[in-house]
Amino acid sequence: MSSNIPSWVQLCVTLAPAAAWVVFASPIPTIQQISRDKAVGGLPLLPYSSMCVNCVLWIVYGVLKSEVAIVRANVVGLVLGAYYFYVFREHCPANAASLPGTMTQHVQGMVGIVTFTLILAASLSRDTAAELIGKIAVFFCMVMFASPLSVLRDVIMTKSAKNIPLPFTLASTINCFLWSVAGVLAMNDFNVYFPNLAGLSCCVAQLTVIFMYGHGDKKDASEVELPLTR
Repeated sequence: MSSNIPSWVQLCVTLAPAAAWVVFASPIPTIQQISRDKAVGGLPLLPYSSMCVNCVLWIVYGVLKSEVAIVRANVVGLVLGAYYFYVFREHCPANAASLPGTMTQHVQGMVGIVTFTLILAASLSRDTAAELIGKIAVFFCMVMFASPLSVLRDVIMTKSAKNIPLPFTLASTINCFLWSVAGVLAMNDFNVYFPNLAGLSCCVAQLTVIFMYGHGDKKDASEVELPLTR
């Protein structure tokens, strides 16, 4: 990293790691609400399953690249993500199929991706494995940031953004901005700036929807007037 970068860029680089911790902790109010209500309502599981997968990928990538900071941050994220997933699963209806998908599909997908990642790390050379797993991690990082948009159709139909978690979206916006600045202006690292620029765009879209529709009470599905179909 160049030593002559602007002071504001250096500040972003310094704050970016702490911002990741805030993102991982931001779903806590939502999870506490689920525990109190003993129901998940219309909330999606995808933010928490993708968080678990994302953290495993970055932990393996960090080990392969000998980046202790990446490993340390994502170990905490994995522990929190596993806790969120557990609480959600405890209070999710057994026949839920709009998470999106089912609980079983989420579990199978997580196990499959983690197994595939470990096989790559064990069977390929260190550099090759790091490059490939890094690109996979970039993809899932983008999925994690965009996952609240999985309920966008429901938001439009009900005129309420209640099911887009605001704490997670705000924390993600700050996190993506800091890492985008660091990745472009300080590190020039594709694996850092690309997913965060994409994530920043998703966060802005989510905040726009929240601003448009607010977090008012969600209408019952029976109250939503559906368009006529042939």
